[in-house]
Formats: sequence, C-alpha cells, structure tokens
Amino acid sequence: MKVRILRVENGKLVGGTIRTELAIRLPSMQNGWTFNFDKQVRRLANATAYVLVSDETPDIIEGSLIFQLVDKKIPYMAFVEVAPHNKKKPKTYDYVAGCLIAFAFKQSLIKGTGDYKGWLTFDVSEERQEDQIKLMAVYSRKYGAVKVDETTMYILDEAGHKLIDEYLNRESDSDDIAAQ
Repeated sequence: MKVRILRVENGKLVGGTIRTELAIRLPSMQNGWTFNFDKQVRRLANATAYVLVSDETPDIIEGSLIFQLVDKKIPYMAFVEVAPHNKKKPKTYDYVAGCLIAFAFKQSLIKGTGDYKGWLTFDVSEERQEDQIKLMAVYSRKYGAVKVDETTMYILDEAGHKLIDEYLNRESDSDDIAAQ
C-alpha cells in the first residue's frame, strides 16, 4: 500500500510503501530494534508481518508491524515499532507509526469478522509502569485508542476511519507541515 511519510529535515512528504514481501530481513534486536519481528511472526498463529519503507530508500525499513487474527476473527496489532533512526532526535521520518496503525485498522475492516470488523485490539507492555502509562496516553491522544484494562487498548470505527483519512489517504505536498 502506498503512503506518505514526513521527511523531518525539510518538512516534505515523501512516498512510502507498506508491504509484506520480505526481500529484506525483518527488524531484530541485533539491529537496535526492541522486537525480533521474524521470531515473533513465526510463533504467532494467523499473523502477517508488514514493513514500511520510504520510496527514497526502499532497502531501509522505517517501521514494522505484525497484524494477527486471533481465533481467525479478532484483529490484533501484536507488534508495532518505528525504526531506531525514527525514534531519536533528529529523526529521519515522522508519520511512520500513524501509517502502520492506520494500516492495521484498515486490515481489521478487511479481515475482521462479525462484531470484530472495524475493531483493532492491542496491548501496551513496558518494563516500567510510568513508561506504559505515557505510551498509553500517546495511543489515546494521537490515535484515538481507548483503554480497556491495565494493558489492553482498542481502536474502534470512528477513530480508525479518522486514522485512515489522516495517514493513508494523504495525497499531496499541500499537507506538508514544515513547522511541526
């Protein structure tokens, strides 16, 4: 799927692609990532790994996602992470996490069944409680996620469609926000 991500150094939108073909290796802890995506996708039933790459550098992964259908019906964002070079200041690209989360929600519309269509569930688990609270607040504020219990959150229809409009349907450089 084609997306647009923000090159931070100049505030310009550039093309990107979310894909499943894995001509490049999935991110791992050995490369500075938090998760070993290859190991995780192999251990999860009904799971697919996706990577987001910039069209400018298609051999460099900017972010990764594992989408799973729990019990073959419940859409679940098992793992999502932006590349280490998109976490530190100055980061290379912004909007990477938003594109991946919006894409996961779109998959929930396509692959979810029954009451679970348009329902994206995920868990937030950090080593330190204060980090977990901060991350959950980001998911809530930035992506419209709702907290269900201590670790579980979900994104429902209205918030999910807003994410799709904001991150997946972005068309032109008129949306560039150099001042952000």
